[in-house]
Amino acid sequence: MVASGIPTATSAEIRPVMALDLNEVSCSYGGTKAVRSVSFSIPKGAYVALIGPNGAGKTTLLNCISGYNSNYRGRVLFDGHDISRKPLHHVANQSLARTFQVPRIYRRMTVVSNVMLGARRQIGESVLGAVLGTWRKQEAENLERAWALLTRFGLERVADNYGAELSGGQERLVELCRVLMLKPRAILLDEPFAGVSPANRRRLADLILELKSDPDFTILMVEHRLEWVDQLCERTIVLANGAVIADGTLAELRGQKSVIDSYLGSTEIA
Repeated sequence: MVASGIPTATSAEIRPVMALDLNEVSCSYGGTKAVRSVSFSIPKGAYVALIGPNGAGKTTLLNCISGYNSNYRGRVLFDGHDISRKPLHHVANQSLARTFQVPRIYRRMTVVSNVMLGARRQIGESVLGAVLGTWRKQEAENLERAWALLTRFGLERVADNYGAELSGGQERLVELCRVLMLKPRAILLDEPFAGVSPANRRRLADLILELKSDPDFTILMVEHRLEWVDQLCERTIVLANGAVIADGTLAELRGQKSVIDSYLGSTEIA
């Protein structure tokens, strides 16, 4: 379509804003190339899995996206905003949160206090807010929200326990509660089912699925347990030796030789 001699894009040609947009992201440690020119886009509301053998570069890529590692080349956009090499707190303030392979729990703090740490822009963190006491209303609201999340995750009975008293699975659930306190628009999950008991795995999967009630909520999930990838994610990206080797549904990828070879022919993708 042309108006006044100036070509304009039709609605079909206008590319929607992606939740995540990676362009040629590369990261090296010494002489080792952990991530090699990775590019992909994830639309808002998508649940996408990132899989691959150990050492494929999956966690390194999450570190680059989340700001945990700023030593990389390439470009990362979140919700249309350039977050390339921005620090972790800046990325979190853009409403992009993450969990870690090993949950980051403060072991000398109670569970409810651990969760409340996830709330953004707490007034009591400023000198003026602390002196004037204007933080009290916000603190009460945060406490109410923390208890609601703990109850939703079945953790209300351990809310007053210290972090050191939790099982590995409980630590992972608490970390996810803390991430949700941030009220993120997208979450990067790094092996969320690792170390979680069978009963808590089902609970965790159901809670992740509940987040789909928000059509714009987005998840990029690193996971080795492909039964959960199958249940939770409509798309799977495969990394091997730091590069994307396949991208599609898990059903499609199971028949691709490059994917099978990357797992050394194991039954992991059977």
